[in-house]
Amino acid sequence: MIKIIVVEDNPSKKEKIKKLIESSIDIPSSNIDYVEDIKSAKKLIYKKAYDFMILDLVLPLDSEDEPSPENGISFLNDIHTSPQIKPITHIVGLTEFSEHMDKFKVNFETFVWQLIDYKAEEVDWQEKLKNLLFHLIKVRSEFLQRDNLDYDYDIAIITALQDPELTQVLALEGNWEEYKFGNDATQYHKGVFKNGEKNFKVVATSAPQMGMVASSTLCMKIIHNFRPRYIFMPGIAAGVKGEVDFGDILIADQTYDGTSGKVITTDNGTKSFSPNPTPLSLDSDLKEKVRTYETKKRYLFELKDKWQGNKPSTDLKVKVGPVVSVPYVIQNEEELINLKDHQRKLIGLEMEIFGLFYSANNGFNPKPKAMAIKSVCDFGDKEKADNFQKYAAFTSAQFMYDFIMNEL
Repeated sequence: MIKIIVVEDNPSKKEKIKKLIESSIDIPSSNIDYVEDIKSAKKLIYKKAYDFMILDLVLPLDSEDEPSPENGISFLNDIHTSPQIKPITHIVGLTEFSEHMDKFKVNFETFVWQLIDYKAEEVDWQEKLKNLLFHLIKVRSEFLQRDNLDYDYDIAIITALQDPELTQVLALEGNWEEYKFGNDATQYHKGVFKNGEKNFKVVATSAPQMGMVASSTLCMKIIHNFRPRYIFMPGIAAGVKGEVDFGDILIADQTYDGTSGKVITTDNGTKSFSPNPTPLSLDSDLKEKVRTYETKKRYLFELKDKWQGNKPSTDLKVKVGPVVSVPYVIQNEEELINLKDHQRKLIGLEMEIFGLFYSANNGFNPKPKAMAIKSVCDFGDKEKADNFQKYAAFTSAQFMYDFIMNEL
């Protein structure tokens, strides 16, 4: 709903404007403020954001001052230049003094605003004012219908950890710049991935903590603020022993919440868990494209060779399959076996992917396509260690970059 401020010291003129607004548009009276001098108007626009201002040209500075057109023009300039004043979408001036039209019309036109010649008994000013109001309402309504918005960024990248996950993302060639929204504490990094004629507008950030809730919240914020076409989540994960090896790059073609279900009492009186997951799937086109990497042995050999730190002895491989999300770190082989019993093709587990996919599927339009790429750093058992975390974060980020540049 639009908000309007009317700055008018002539009671008769003010009443006609009020009647015009109320008869033309359905807007609560609480969304319209009326003031009679510039001092009062400034108090309001310092505190509140308005969509539309109807401004008398000849105004007093305060209730005791004499009105003059110079006061109105000075106020107009203040609105445009002062950083303390909240921006106003559109301003229209109204003056009943025809001699001021030619002299001050240019001051409004400089800011792409409009000065209307007011004649109390004529309808021309009323028609112009109504047309402006209808246009503003239509534009605002269209803007709020997010179906009409196009994508802004090509790629958004979300990680669960600052280090080593986001650190490896920001090590990619992206000409990164730090960026913050005024009303959002999250630190974003904007950049561009370039490869010949390809250019991808990218934004990256990490969540304040691990888990589905944190990743889902961050995903919603990044969709709302940046409208990306794709959202990627690189990072580290636990692998299912026997299905994958240390360092393998896991692509989640399906993700689900491993804690979704019901706690039941069995016939013999013991407590048991009956799972009831709702899987979310990777986009079919992305899945087909990523499967081509399963046979790119030379690329994977060279990728492993690039890492100069600690790395496993096994060959680097790409594995596509189900990855389960749980809200806790697992360091127990039996717990991992239980999860695999519920999904026999399970290749890995971690704490965020389901939250990412859920927000991408159910968030704001235009909806992005989500893809998770996480490399194996442990097997979720008692031997869980940090030996290969940096290597895993490196391979997942590098693989993501190669996939973006060559497949999108």
